[in-house]
Amino acid sequence: MMRTTLLFLCILLTGRAASAQLIDSTGLIRFSDAVLELQNSEFMRSGSLAVSIKAVKEGNSVFALNAERSLPSASTLKLVSTATVLALFGGDFKFQTFLEHDGVLRGDTLAGNLYIHGTGDPSLGSDRFKGYPTASEMISRWVAAVKKAGIKYIKGKVIADASFFDKEAVASTWIWGDMGNYYGAGVQGLNFNENLYRVKFKPGVEPGDPTTVVGTEPAIPYLSFTNQVTTGERGSGDQTIIYSSPLGNNVLLTGTVPAGNAVFTVKGSIPDPAWYTAYALKNALSGNGVVVAEAEPVPGNEGLLTPNPKKIIDEYKSPPLRELCQQANFWSINLFADVFFKQSGKRLSGSSGFDDAATAITSYWSVRGADLRGFYIKDGSGLSPSGSITAGSLTDILKLANKDVSFKDFYQSIAILGQNGTVRNLGKGSRAAGNMHAKSGSIEGTRAFAGYVNAKSGALLSFTIIAHKYVPGSNRVISDSLVKLMALMAEL
Repeated sequence: MMRTTLLFLCILLTGRAASAQLIDSTGLIRFSDAVLELQNSEFMRSGSLAVSIKAVKEGNSVFALNAERSLPSASTLKLVSTATVLALFGGDFKFQTFLEHDGVLRGDTLAGNLYIHGTGDPSLGSDRFKGYPTASEMISRWVAAVKKAGIKYIKGKVIADASFFDKEAVASTWIWGDMGNYYGAGVQGLNFNENLYRVKFKPGVEPGDPTTVVGTEPAIPYLSFTNQVTTGERGSGDQTIIYSSPLGNNVLLTGTVPAGNAVFTVKGSIPDPAWYTAYALKNALSGNGVVVAEAEPVPGNEGLLTPNPKKIIDEYKSPPLRELCQQANFWSINLFADVFFKQSGKRLSGSSGFDDAATAITSYWSVRGADLRGFYIKDGSGLSPSGSITAGSLTDILKLANKDVSFKDFYQSIAILGQNGTVRNLGKGSRAAGNMHAKSGSIEGTRAFAGYVNAKSGALLSFTIIAHKYVPGSNRVISDSLVKLMALMAEL
């Protein structure tokens, strides 16, 4: 009876498709059976499975199960952030970062301040982009620009101007266990080196032995570490949690790193990366013969910026937005997605605050025709466990994105199943491999996929699948089951 009911629902929702793109009924039965099998499995006994598939061109629903149930999006939410920012700014858009000074330059002495003025670029100093300066190269570039301007003595401060975005670097709904780790890096108007650093541990000889922090990369001597990390089994990998906040420099290190390594490196997020950027530049200037009179660097979003006219001595442009979005979706970079979220919020509403951006972006897609009942986002990355969407709402947004001039850039920013990005090892040997652009998402108790598939019928379908609150420890089974469903989608 359940199978008959579900199949009837599938056929009812399929509706009228274009005559050249009829969904294969046999394929739909196979897909329906697989959905039913997973929904009724022991692994999902206390959880929810939501599925939504829609024909992009025709606009009709092909399949829906619990499509209006509001569930965590995990990182599939990055598709909303990238689709929105590309629609608003276009793939050619580039972030700019300026090195400026105010005051008066007399001879080789600047009677004024030096500013690093950011406009939100999440890629500044990143090593992901060939042909663009890394963090150390960016610092060297700025030092060279100061010296080229003839400045050898700065009577003022080095100021990090992060005022382009609001002061809310992290969403209030992020959890303490995430924020000190690299994937929980805060978002500022001036970001640098993806706002991350590396902690280097020397493991002990045997499991349970204490470890030693032997340094950080880059060097950040003002951080204070409390190290509770012990040595784990060989091959156990990174099992650490870094606890810190954007408001202070005390860092608690817990968990384990594996035995058998001379040095084992773990990535964390820099508290107040804008302040660190000014600190690093000030030190580099001092090391290259440029004296800064007021030694303490200053963050520029604390009301310390002067209204005096400023002279630009270096202007840097990021890679094109399409490349940044591709990195964000291919490798699920939270920082990039949350910058896009704030950037879009500022364009749409004048405010880059997380709550205001969420309201503005929700309104933007709702006005365009998406059914966003149950769409309660808290950030742009999906890191917040309290944010939720419906499978139907995300599939609607993906369907509408096809109408944008920027759709080609958006579509190409999503990794191809079985070929690249976080889904490169999934679905190999199936028809979906090479025919499906998919964003994966994973947060505690939730596994999700969303994107587009070129079905056997010739139709381009948008889809979202979310499995939530499955049996703990069954991540691999659930992931394999969702990949099986995606493979069957390609047969529709």
